[in-house]
Amino acid sequence: MSAGNSPTYTNPHARTYKIPPSRSPNSSHIHKFHQSLPSYSPSPLIPLPDVAKSLGIKAVFIKDESSRFDLPSFKILGASWGTFRAVTDHLDLPLDEARLDNLANDAQAKGIRLFAATDGNHGRAVARMAKLLGISAEIYVPGRLDEYTRDLIASEKGCNVTAIEGDYDTAVRAADQQAKLCSNGILVQDTSFENYERIPRWIVEGYSTMLDEIDSQVRNRSLAPTLLITPVGVGSLAHAVVSHCKSVEPPVSVLTVEPDTAACLHASLVAGKLTPFQTTGTIMNGLDCGTVSLTAWPDLHAGVDASTTVSDLEAHRAVEYLASQGIRLGPCGAAGLAALQRIAASDAGLLGLGADSVVVILGTEGMRPYPVPVSS
Repeated sequence: MSAGNSPTYTNPHARTYKIPPSRSPNSSHIHKFHQSLPSYSPSPLIPLPDVAKSLGIKAVFIKDESSRFDLPSFKILGASWGTFRAVTDHLDLPLDEARLDNLANDAQAKGIRLFAATDGNHGRAVARMAKLLGISAEIYVPGRLDEYTRDLIASEKGCNVTAIEGDYDTAVRAADQQAKLCSNGILVQDTSFENYERIPRWIVEGYSTMLDEIDSQVRNRSLAPTLLITPVGVGSLAHAVVSHCKSVEPPVSVLTVEPDTAACLHASLVAGKLTPFQTTGTIMNGLDCGTVSLTAWPDLHAGVDASTTVSDLEAHRAVEYLASQGIRLGPCGAAGLAALQRIAASDAGLLGLGADSVVVILGTEGMRPYPVPVSS
């Protein structure tokens, strides 16, 4: 399927979809792991009162992930836990006894090398974990990824960046193949495919720290979220969001957002089955993905209340608005605000937006250079 201006998809059955506690990760254990890493602190939850007022709803917040562990994205939450679990498992170490320092010594002695494919932030996060462990990382990127982003990834000590002719999915296949050729290579990828599911699940678990922070931050304002808005990409973050929102009482609605030109989840939801999407490029680099993660799909299919797409221009305008409020997010991070504005303007009733609504937008990446889109 190819790009186009997509109508909002809704799933009324998602309101009653439940995820049992037995399937939820041990988020307190994961949170403690993140707290043990250098420079941990909860990312800010910033109110957007003017947006809430203009839309006639109680409150709108944006979770600012522009500086998570001194990296400009939330991705390190998943990459760190996924890497920790993967290396611990590869070395056959007891999880409850593993610590980052002794894990580093054992990983170095074993000659472990990390592999990943990326549109930017995930690869840099994996490279950062390799640096913390004192091992090397091989990161594969699509050929059209901009040089600025490639250089940021390569700035992590011990990291080698290889550009692959083709799209994100092609880069994933290359990283997987090269990891298999390395005797102690580990693919740390945030999308799953046939015979590769465990590590993506651990990465999804890692994102639970952000969601726990949100619960606490909103609760401290004597409020409770009624809607979470998440960007998609391959769907791992969205999977974490659905897993969280549909395991609490009362359940929280989930709205997903993708670029018009890379709407793999939207296309799959409309079709009722996993559907590849032919991407054509977007300023939302981290969302420029054409295939939904295999393990994410069942919960996304059942638990996403609504799915919409936004144009590069809409994302750019949201970036500009947030910058005017002193919030420096990039297009992926601002996409959720663009989605809220699109939904509120045309489909507010679909999600029951009203005077009691409390909306949380996941602002997933910090400001970065990108080509400014122009109106047609």
